[in-house]
Amino acid sequence: MPAVRVRLTCALVDRPGTLLKTLEQIALAGGNIISIVHSRENITSGYVPVSINVEFPDAQSLERAKRGIESVGVPVIGSESLEKALRTVIVVGRGELGDLIRAVEGLGLRIVDASVRGSGPEITARLTLEVPEGDEGESAMARFEGAASSLGYLLVPEV
Repeated sequence: MPAVRVRLTCALVDRPGTLLKTLEQIALAGGNIISIVHSRENITSGYVPVSINVEFPDAQSLERAKRGIESVGVPVIGSESLEKALRTVIVVGRGELGDLIRAVEGLGLRIVDASVRGSGPEITARLTLEVPEGDEGESAMARFEGAASSLGYLLVPEV
């Protein structure tokens, strides 16, 4: 089985030792920590969002770590693959380009390259998106296609 690289985002209580308890659960599940982003300036309702990039030996180890983290009272509020792929789509339609860009960002996708033709409400755009690999990426692209359609755009995958 291939290694699984993920970004776990946890909501830690702003109290000494909470991060250590979280990291212990990752270690017990066989996780190798790549990096930690601890944003104390983003405290909300007493919680600090902490993103931990981790490599696990397999998906079962990741699930064990998540259960372990939750068992010590730390909510896991996000888990996303660090493995990314590039997808290019052609977008045709009438509407506000800003709405389409917000839809992309709202789905956790990232535009890495774009070219737009047309003026006024009618545009054609070529977007290269960074998406998670595998089923997560397929699901995100399907949601993007639905969002684009609801905004009046047709999405055509470039092959």
